[in-house]
Amino acid sequence: MFKSAASYEVQVLGVGQDGTKVFRIWSYDKTVEAAINKAKRDAVAACLFSGLPGSGHTNQTPAICKLSDEETHEAFFQEFFAYPDKKGNGGAYLRFVNRTSDEPPSGKYRVQMKGGYKIAIDVQVMYNNLRSYMEEKGIVKKLGQGF
Repeated sequence: MFKSAASYEVQVLGVGQDGTKVFRIWSYDKTVEAAINKAKRDAVAACLFSGLPGSGHTNQTPAICKLSDEETHEAFFQEFFAYPDKKGNGGAYLRFVNRTSDEPPSGKYRVQMKGGYKIAIDVQVMYNNLRSYMEEKGIVKKLGQGF
């Protein structure tokens, strides 16, 4: 089940082309593979509910949704953030996130902890497409509405 009690850390690396955000996300889980899957989900959740911090090269990016949207549209987000099954079918969040490297995290990007692993992966999130999708589904108002 998806609950966005944020248990991840974000380090912005830059702004990609065509409305994308590139950042490193640190996430936690029992196995490396589970932590990688969780990190992808957490990357999209960060864009939706917490926004992205600024860095020396980028401005802060606001969250797409309000925290109240998470509760108001709980059923939508449960389905949206569904983990991939054995056939690879998962929630729609997978359409908006790409890993920038296929190799498993190692060295300082994979830390074994009591009860699991803390890993970091670099991701690219299609931020503008994600916002458009949320507008399409009626989760957030279109930019320019409500003024």
